[in-house]
Amino acid sequence: MSKKRKHRKLLLRDGLFSTLLSLLVCYLFSLLFFNTSFFDPLSKALQDFSFLDVYYAERLNEQELTDTKVILVNVEHKTRQELANALDKVIESRAKAIGFDVILREFEKTAADTLLAKLLKEDRVIATYIIGDDGEEIKSHTFFGENLTSGFANFSFDSSSSVIREFSGRYESKQDIKESLPVVLARQYLSPKEWSAREIDEKIAKPRVINYQGGLDHYLHLTIDDILYLENTDLLNDKIILFGYLGSPSGNSFDIEDKHFTPLNTTTAGKSIPDMYGATIHANIISMLISDRFMYKVPRLLELTLLFLFSFVASVYFIWLDRRLNISYRTVRKTVLFVFSILLVWITLLLFKRGIVFKSATIIAVAVFSAGFVKYYKHLVRYINTKRKFKSYLN
Repeated sequence: MSKKRKHRKLLLRDGLFSTLLSLLVCYLFSLLFFNTSFFDPLSKALQDFSFLDVYYAERLNEQELTDTKVILVNVEHKTRQELANALDKVIESRAKAIGFDVILREFEKTAADTLLAKLLKEDRVIATYIIGDDGEEIKSHTFFGENLTSGFANFSFDSSSSVIREFSGRYESKQDIKESLPVVLARQYLSPKEWSAREIDEKIAKPRVINYQGGLDHYLHLTIDDILYLENTDLLNDKIILFGYLGSPSGNSFDIEDKHFTPLNTTTAGKSIPDMYGATIHANIISMLISDRFMYKVPRLLELTLLFLFSFVASVYFIWLDRRLNISYRTVRKTVLFVFSILLVWITLLLFKRGIVFKSATIIAVAVFSAGFVKYYKHLVRYINTKRKFKSYLN
């Protein structure tokens, strides 16, 4: 075997050993970090942050067209009689689907309740309920109907992050499969042929990343009073009308009732207040479903494979560099790692812009750690050589 080939073989072996050891150390550190109560606030903050959120912050500075297919109606704290009158007027229009994102927990034994019970049974009206942690359904009083067409209002059943980035279109219980409110509304809006051709059932079989189009101002939003005083309902024709809470008054930034954190929050790190009402999040999901603008997540196995490959390449390259540079090694290493990180972030944002979710933050962190771990591997090789002979490219 030639000397050059021998050195190449030793370099690859050292790179592999260094990579495996660095990954083991990273894994042990992650166990300590995420399973120690002392680090809970920091680990929670890291789980809630994604530099992909910066993309939304930048994109929202551009002019976005208003989505004309979904109209939001703010229920504020109106009386049930006002809600019933507004719902009745919307039903009389030619709206394609009507979502009622309000849970009427108590039966007040009034004429308004009787009217609401009648209206919620209409074919185009979709009621809502919440699925609790134990699978129990939290819904309106039985007076308003037991077998209403309805969808659950939960966005996701993953409680690891307080930022709403994904939604679950389905929930499988022991009895049946339930669908979310946006899915039921979108199914009613699209024809069966369109629904089948787009293979939406297959796409919502697993949780999907929400392709946010904008906040409240991205949608036409009306109040109950606007609906009641509307002389011509042509505005509502062929639309999805969603009743829900949007603040009192509409869009009140200090009203956090039914308000959630989303990637569109202008404060991407640090303390902030929730930025989007639940009904607006539902509207974004509906827009994604009916326009077939799904986000595609890179498979976890591929991400792990790339993590290992980048870490291995970093280990091999810096072991090789260590033998060739003495004075400028640290400067070159920092420069290369900086360029690598910026380039991978740029690629990640470029893919995200095209609807592909590639979580590269862990890959960058581990690859940089593996590059820095080379010096500890070098010390380990020296120590082993004091005990026994160990052939290494670093010798």
